[in-house]
Amino acid sequence: SKMEKSLSNLESKFSVIGIAWAKVIMDMTAKVEHFAKSIAANLTVIPLKAGLTEYETQIDSTQTIMANTGRSVKDVNAALDELNEYADLTIYNFTQMTSNVGKFTAAIGKMPGGLEKSTQAIKGIGNWAAFAGANATQMATATYQLSQALAAGTVKLQDWNSVVNAGMGGEVFQNALKRTATVMGTDVDALIEKFGSFRESLSRGEWLTTDVLTETLNQFTM
Repeated sequence: SKMEKSLSNLESKFSVIGIAWAKVIMDMTAKVEHFAKSIAANLTVIPLKAGLTEYETQIDSTQTIMANTGRSVKDVNAALDELNEYADLTIYNFTQMTSNVGKFTAAIGKMPGGLEKSTQAIKGIGNWAAFAGANATQMATATYQLSQALAAGTVKLQDWNSVVNAGMGGEVFQNALKRTATVMGTDVDALIEKFGSFRESLSRGEWLTTDVLTETLNQFTM
């Protein structure tokens, strides 16, 4: 009778331990399954979705740029491929590059070589932003404002203020703009002396034209 009772108690203890171990094993199994699914998603589903999103972006941008420039799909794809390669080498992704080039083609796309100028300008802004330590959001802000200024034909003080607020209006870029304008025949130093400052020369001198800006950005590209 005592032996039977002892065996019964022992059996119940093993059952409790068994249940506890089963719970541990179930938890571990669930975690392994979750980890495996996460790995699978990161290796398959997530990159696939990202690739499709990028492809969709390229299609939309191609249509926009073709409308702005009147160029063929082959020409536009070549420009976007160039920007895609550039984006792979920088902190700025392809979506940002294509969005920005769309803005620039809206401003200067109809000019001779407008597609090529826009492509080089966006790469120039990327290099300029990197030099200034600006992030992708700041770069997008500056790009949008400059595209609006290009459409108007001249960068005004209010446009420049947005560039400064984006952290990209430093002395290096100012000097580059002044050099380009001087080479193109405008005595910028005289305008700055006349109006009192670089900022005021933009407000009243109207020397920072589309040609000056795009040529300066092209220099930053190189």
